[in-house]
Amino acid sequence: MASKINSLLKVILPKRFTPAGVAQTPTFQRQNPENVLTLPGFKDHLSDIFSTRQASDSRTLMKSLFVHDPDVSAAVSAYLSVANTAPVFLVKDANGLIDRKGQLELNQIINAIVTRYDYSTGFQLQPSLRSICENMRYMVLLRGTLAAELIFDKTQTPVSVRLSDAATLEWNEKISGSYKPTQKPVGSDVKIPLDIASYFVTFYRRDPTSIYTTSAFVSAINTVAARQQVINDLYRIMRFTGFPRIEATVMEEVLRKNAPATVREDAAQLNTWVATQIQAISGTLSDLRADQAFVHTDSVEVSILNDKSPGASMNVENIISTLNAQNQAGLRAMSTILGRGESGVNTASVEARLFAMSAEEINEPVGDIWSQMLTMALRLRPGFDQSSVECRFQPAEMRSALELEPQLLLKSSRLRQDLSDGIISDDEYHLEMYGRIRPDESPILSGTGFMTASATPDPNPTDVSPNTDPLGRSLAAPGGKAAGGNAVKKTPTKPK
Repeated sequence: MASKINSLLKVILPKRFTPAGVAQTPTFQRQNPENVLTLPGFKDHLSDIFSTRQASDSRTLMKSLFVHDPDVSAAVSAYLSVANTAPVFLVKDANGLIDRKGQLELNQIINAIVTRYDYSTGFQLQPSLRSICENMRYMVLLRGTLAAELIFDKTQTPVSVRLSDAATLEWNEKISGSYKPTQKPVGSDVKIPLDIASYFVTFYRRDPTSIYTTSAFVSAINTVAARQQVINDLYRIMRFTGFPRIEATVMEEVLRKNAPATVREDAAQLNTWVATQIQAISGTLSDLRADQAFVHTDSVEVSILNDKSPGASMNVENIISTLNAQNQAGLRAMSTILGRGESGVNTASVEARLFAMSAEEINEPVGDIWSQMLTMALRLRPGFDQSSVECRFQPAEMRSALELEPQLLLKSSRLRQDLSDGIISDDEYHLEMYGRIRPDESPILSGTGFMTASATPDPNPTDVSPNTDPLGRSLAAPGGKAAGGNAVKKTPTKPK
């Protein structure tokens, strides 16, 4: 029976790996012979989503909005900041118990991915574990799908994690429920099959009726466009009615009298000459600043238009507030996070807690893809074909370390009591408190009852010294019948 179970649990390893990897990064350009990446124009500040959303799809728009739209970029930055917690990796055996040897082996695998050992190859961009997790979170928010390939060297040791843009993936479903990805890079007609064991994909709140996903912020596009149109209209209104404007009245009769003699004889030429003079005066005033003097003759009368109430215009505060609320809803953010909180401290605390819970959710697909990749990497090592890796992240906490210190002390006390009673193991205690397994030099304390043994025992009244015995119980003669405690012993009476 045991042999049958072992045969069922046997892991079938992949036949081969491609050391250079198969999937392409979003920045790779196969058609570029010199492999020089194109320098962006950095003109996102000139983009107007109201005019570009008709020609672009939502994926292209979201990539641009992540950079140049104030609300979208603020929401993305807030999500990445709150969700930036440390990962905790846990190795379990086939019985669900902590595999201590597998944990040590996993540490070596992670070090191989995030640490550079070969310095003979020149410059090498080796991202840290924190940087890889941050890029994964960014992809989750941008695409709703996280796709990554685990790159191995010739010795089948993982050396890096290559992220690919989910917008370049095409899915095939030849068998119901069996999806196979294919990558079609931007600007290329070459399709790269990704039906390989080292390619992993996780989703963030995917619609079960479709394998394709969109950004969680795609619902904010229409609101951002409407808000952009209102702002553009406000700019135009302010230019015409929001500020004082110079008004110049030209005396046409004076101009005609001062026209050259050759021009006055021809009516058509005279009209053209007058129009030219008016245009010249208009050009002079159009570039005139408010602090500059304008010297003119009596043929021109200069005054200020709307000088009494230059700011009188339509009240757009309610419109902007409505668009802000819709924008906030589309970004899944709270008003406090976007700097618009006006409901008091209590509401701000609740909103901050809700946002922290939302930010923790984007760590779920990141932890899932780490679990899948590291499980595969660990099972390639001899003796660990039944082990599995679980990755979870520390809770997103907006309070400072000093504020959390009392809660950590309570947690430590509770876990130490469980450790003393043997409810949890030493490795579980160290993983909960320090994010690592028990060091080899630390003693094994699980089930030893060290918390009960260290408790202060009840004092023996006969061992109390006179200095701590104000009632004099310690002065009782040894073996005497004097009371050694608070309870007085009564001599039993014989029944009559």
